Amino acid sequence: MAGSTADLFPKLVTMQQVCAGAGFAVLAAQAQTLLTPGGLIVKMQSPGNEDLVSQLLDERLEFLLAHLRTSPRPLMLASVDEKAVRPTLAVIGAALLEGRTDLLFPVQLGAMGNGIIVFFGVRGDIGNEVLIELHRKALMVMRETLRLAFGVTPVAEKLNEREIECLQLVGNGMKSEAIGERLQLSVHTVNAYLGSATTKLDAVNRIQAIAKSIRLGIIA
Repeated sequence: MAGSTADLFPKLVTMQQVCAGAGFAVLAAQAQTLLTPGGLIVKMQSPGNEDLVSQLLDERLEFLLAHLRTSPRPLMLASVDEKAVRPTLAVIGAALLEGRTDLLFPVQLGAMGNGIIVFFGVRGDIGNEVLIELHRKALMVMRETLRLAFGVTPVAEKLNEREIECLQLVGNGMKSEAIGERLQLSVHTVNAYLGSATTKLDAVNRIQAIAKSIRLGIIA
């Protein structure tokens, strides 16, 4: 387990070398709530790639967020100079495109959060086995990045999706009856999920459980 983000840089540099990339960036997903629209936050990047990261977020943010929500598949994203030309998108495994091609690994970690690791300027042929290994390492790097950035502890991984949903909705100001209607659950079941989540979080009541969940980055 990494002790700081600096410990993760050598791993990312090694991955960059494997795919013959010109740089990298680690982007963490920002939760979408009633108050915030959601987005991608730059948690780490290689020196000198600030413009590439900005361009990627400016031009492809909505597409990246949509893909991150719906699919774990890695992507190759061709870079084009002319904004009038529609960007070419290909799933990993297709032939590399001419010019600069960015390689993106979506990472979905449930309660811990989601994100994307990008390698800019990838050139050369990359076999399926190498891609699978890079994606596995991307998952490990993102997991440690989120732990370090948001203080996520192992307790977050013990909560199931229903417990997290109920906590989030209570945090949004909804009562158990309304949550039950929204999730098509009985009030008893909603209260049971909230009770088990409170116990797992070592909280004395729902209010403390909500506060702790927000501090740990489990809910927004």
